[in-house]
Amino acid sequence: MNMEFTFSRHDVSTVVGTASRVENISVSPDLLILDSEVKNNYKDKLPSCDHEVVLIGGEGSKTPDVLEKLWQKMSQVNLRRDSRVVVIGGGTVCDTGAFAASTWKRGVNLTLVPTTLLCMVDASLGGKTAVNIAGEKNQAGTVYPASEIIICPEFLETLSQKELNNGLAEALKTAVIGDRKIVEYLQKKDYLQAVTACLAVKGSIVAEDLEETGKRRLLNLGHTIGHCIEAISSFEIDHGAAVAMGIPVAAEMGGNHTFAGELREVAGELSIETAIPSSVTLSGILNHLKNDKKTTAAGRIWIIPHGWEDCRQVLLDSSTEKELLEKVWQ
Repeated sequence: MNMEFTFSRHDVSTVVGTASRVENISVSPDLLILDSEVKNNYKDKLPSCDHEVVLIGGEGSKTPDVLEKLWQKMSQVNLRRDSRVVVIGGGTVCDTGAFAASTWKRGVNLTLVPTTLLCMVDASLGGKTAVNIAGEKNQAGTVYPASEIIICPEFLETLSQKELNNGLAEALKTAVIGDRKIVEYLQKKDYLQAVTACLAVKGSIVAEDLEETGKRRLLNLGHTIGHCIEAISSFEIDHGAAVAMGIPVAAEMGGNHTFAGELREVAGELSIETAIPSSVTLSGILNHLKNDKKTTAAGRIWIIPHGWEDCRQVLLDSSTEKELLEKVWQ
């Protein structure tokens, strides 16, 4: 299956295309940023570049130190504003590489080639870049959409089941937000169709609200609790898994217990774990919530799912938030 489409908003445009195999990826990077696992698995097939930086995937790469390393390399190779950075890797590598590209000379050309299902269905599109600060998730970042995204399904062939499940969880989140049919694609293991549908949902939302002042907040479904779970576990619990745990909790907080049960059932059919480990306590969640980026003086905006394709933004003050969490916490 081939696809090519463009997401645009005013002067911001991202072209999404596919390459059937890794050796068919057509890019001309001035600087290539690679995930180390991807390089190990596909070294003879990847695009060539005289200037290359290899990063280890995982939250350990989303740090100011790694960002500094990338800036130093950009300086060394005399990267210009009209140069192109190509990032090939999963969500954490794309996050950090895109952050560096967005800030070098106030922004250079950027191509993202996501290599995990999670990055394909969510992280690559929409322009969010970030690094973690002081053990808290995504505290510093920019909004800088890539001019080009290339989806290559061959990368999915070497994913571990754990990493595949991360992407399944993020795709399930997107199904809840905007397209119930995504679940059917996942059940059939038609991942390219699932990716296409997920990008269509996210693209329509991002095109309407690039800066996340309104509708784009819906994409944070499951993330308010999920980011806390990641931080509490010192990022031993992966992002997708944490988000999957957070979605039913949000439904329960809205009083939608039947839908929460349905979500857990569908997730179980897809081998997605939604049970929160006992090591993640409510007190730990409450402690980390204060660093959530959706926090305002009036409280925090939660995304509450009421049913498939029916998610709503709810502003909760700290006392109401705590009361609801105490009621649903297991």
